[in-house]
Amino acid sequence: MDSSSLLASLQTSGQRLRNQLQGFSLSSLFSSRYALAVGAQALVSGFHFILNLVLVRQISQYDYGIFAFAFVLAMFAQAINNALISTPLTVYTPILKDPEQRTKQERMLSSVNLLFCAALLALGMIYIPFSTLPSNSVLYIAVFVAVYSARQYSRSFGYARLRPLVTASGDATYMLSGIVIMSLILTTNPEPSVGIILLALAAANLVAIVVENVLLHGPRFINQFRGTFKGYSHIWQQSRWALAGAVTTLLMGQAHSLIIVQSHGPEAFAPLAAGAVLFGPVRVALMTWQNMVKPEMALALFENRRDLVKSQIRRTSFLMCLALIALGVALTLFWPLIHEFLYSKKYSNEPMAWIVGLWAMITLCSASYTPASAALQALKDFRILAMGSIYASVIAGLSVCILLALHSPPMTLAGILAAELFMAIFLLRVLYKKLTEE
Repeated sequence: MDSSSLLASLQTSGQRLRNQLQGFSLSSLFSSRYALAVGAQALVSGFHFILNLVLVRQISQYDYGIFAFAFVLAMFAQAINNALISTPLTVYTPILKDPEQRTKQERMLSSVNLLFCAALLALGMIYIPFSTLPSNSVLYIAVFVAVYSARQYSRSFGYARLRPLVTASGDATYMLSGIVIMSLILTTNPEPSVGIILLALAAANLVAIVVENVLLHGPRFINQFRGTFKGYSHIWQQSRWALAGAVTTLLMGQAHSLIIVQSHGPEAFAPLAAGAVLFGPVRVALMTWQNMVKPEMALALFENRRDLVKSQIRRTSFLMCLALIALGVALTLFWPLIHEFLYSKKYSNEPMAWIVGLWAMITLCSASYTPASAALQALKDFRILAMGSIYASVIAGLSVCILLALHSPPMTLAGILAAELFMAIFLLRVLYKKLTEE
């Protein structure tokens, strides 16, 4: 072999080795970040899970319906924040190499986030005269929703900077603060008002936001909000589709809550929310994984490493579905004990086995397409996501209305299941075509 052939062979081998090392590094990064993020979020999920178990047993069905619906409103605010602010932060800023340019864009998004939170508070105060609830409760709900949305952005900042330990620290702070505050409240008043509970959770989130911002930006983190809105118009061109997708995705999954609360009141919605409590940790884990991997997926797709992304999607979808099937088997085996402990006291007249079974199937469908949704967001293909969720939300809305007219509220979950199944098939099919053809 002559010297030129030997050199060419060495260069080919070196390039192959570099590619393998790049793939190994990113794959390891996925695993370690996922373990760290889920480990920290597990604390928050466990806190929420235990809190819901306590409240299901302690407070009235009417109050628990209000508490659960407040979380639905917070999820809508979080979804809008994620579409317009948090996802642009995690998708656009990691690929900026110029520190000054990156800081400028981060400050701009922080200013938009502050404006959005102020708008949520203002909207809550405007709604007070029209609400049938006490004005203090409505105000506390507005504060909770605004702070819950702000925390979504604060958590995303750690992921965007590829510093998940910051987000993990915030999660731990929220959990500890929440335990202390809620323990004090429940000790002094075993049946506190729902407004006080929401205000306590808002306070715990505020403490976590401060901790995360100090770790990221230092004691003078307030400077992070001294930006302008200039440059957001470019992000809006694509984020408007993300907004449509986010809102319709929630309508797809929460059509029953909006329709039932308006037509039958919080008491009718409470059993459905109580059944979903068992899957709260799973939904949090899915959202955590999606928020955490979007920056890495964006980088991998930017560097045209599509095979690695496809492998990650397949592996993660399989593991998520396998874990949910195992959870379903465990719930079936231990259902008499679960029902006796959690539901027999205040929900003995409700078909809780039917409700929990439908929630299990809904969560399984959602888990199957979560990785595909994250990849499409990393590809910035928000229009496809929006179109899929628009179709699914129409299916959910029509199905829920028809089922509610013909049957009792628990049957409306079948309409949500139909919409989730459609979304899973639609997104997986679209993503497979995009990653294969391009």
